[in-house]
Amino acid sequence: MEHLISKEFLAESKNRFESSFKRLFHCLDQLDEKQIWWKPNNQMNSIGILIKHISGNLRQWIVTQINNSEDHRNRPEEFRDDKKLTKEELVQLAKRINSDFLSAINTFNASRLNEPKRIQGYDITIMVAIFRALTHLEGHVGQIILLTRLQLGENYTILWQPKTEEQKSEVKS
Repeated sequence: MEHLISKEFLAESKNRFESSFKRLFHCLDQLDEKQIWWKPNNQMNSIGILIKHISGNLRQWIVTQINNSEDHRNRPEEFRDDKKLTKEELVQLAKRINSDFLSAINTFNASRLNEPKRIQGYDITIMVAIFRALTHLEGHVGQIILLTRLQLGENYTILWQPKTEEQKSEVKS
């Protein structure tokens, strides 16, 4: 039973990760470079900063932990606003972390989920690291969607479309 739960956890983690990146790329496809670096105010992050931060976070919390590789994250660098990457560079950064995550998770042995790790001063397991990193990712993708919709208004193209009768009835209400 434990093995089945572990496999389900990994499958759902992969599913949520892929869904988050699908939504992230959907937003990027609708924006130009100026919009990617737009901030509503100086206390908020731009989409460009969020993508750099997501990449650093996922690499540190998941990819290096699963691969038992050395972490070289420079978290403060992720929030620098004076070194703006181009839209294409940000797309490539997101594609690279997406690919690295999928490669790591697809070769990961579920029996290692309870393996202890120390990340940013937290003593946790790989399962907890995956859970925290994915909830972190989903929160930031929500911010990216909001920043995209604030800028595009009625020109924003919604990604989700209802597929079942239950979903179609929910849209009407």
